[in-house]
Amino acid sequence: MSFESREESRYLGEPVDLYYFRYGSQANAFYAYTDAEQEVTHDDVVYQPIPIKRGNFTASGTLDKAVLSINVPINVGIAELFRVYPPGQVVTLVVRQGHVNDPDVEYPVIWTGRVIQCERDGSEAILSCEPVATSMRRSGLRRHYQLSCPHVLYGPKCKASKQAATITVPIINLTGTRVTLQDGWSGSINPQKYIGGMIEWNPGAGLERRTILRIIDLKTLVLAGPTTGLTAGKNLDVILGCNHQMGVGPQPDGDCLPLHNNIHNFGGHAWIPTSNPINTNPYT
Repeated sequence: MSFESREESRYLGEPVDLYYFRYGSQANAFYAYTDAEQEVTHDDVVYQPIPIKRGNFTASGTLDKAVLSINVPINVGIAELFRVYPPGQVVTLVVRQGHVNDPDVEYPVIWTGRVIQCERDGSEAILSCEPVATSMRRSGLRRHYQLSCPHVLYGPKCKASKQAATITVPIINLTGTRVTLQDGWSGSINPQKYIGGMIEWNPGAGLERRTILRIIDLKTLVLAGPTTGLTAGKNLDVILGCNHQMGVGPQPDGDCLPLHNNIHNFGGHAWIPTSNPINTNPYT
């Protein structure tokens, strides 16, 4: 094992770190950097040399101080990804360490986790990353006894068809967090039904999505974030929302059945009594 011999040697080792930032599921949605002086290729990924450094790993037995800081130049791709608005998908990080003169090209993983925030300090961007083990300390979500459906729209429990709820329309105009579409863009569906839904587009670095907060004049979408990478004339995927009610029985104004045809996966309890049957007031 040439890696072990170089690790144990005082003179043979030339240690370098490899940083692999993955953003999205597309083949090119990643950034790969190294602190070596030249490019390093590992597993068919070319790691670009940049002035990058990391903090020390913490192995205290607890996860309270487990955040890892990564310093990169302010103009590299991973820093630009956080420049205006947090990315729409999770950014994961895998750190490998090896030796550039290793004939076996071994780069074992020494750290894995995700980027949680990015700060700017002069000409540098400081990425704060948490290890994957921190997810173990989080308590899981509890399902409540409630009238409305608790499932995440288009999630694994909801199972509504996202493809069937998506339309592609051209952008007429956009400013800040607003996108204007053409008249009649929603067809026979009430445009207000898209409130709570989202838009999706690919600016090149990975899929971006924004929640639709409200709709003005039936054609201007107000979004929960800027429209980074969008321009007038481009096509945009607009996806229906849902008010998480049945649309039948005690919830006739709901969207689950009439809008998504997904009543079999409704997770709420629409027949919960809304008035207390045991009334202590004898005069009502």
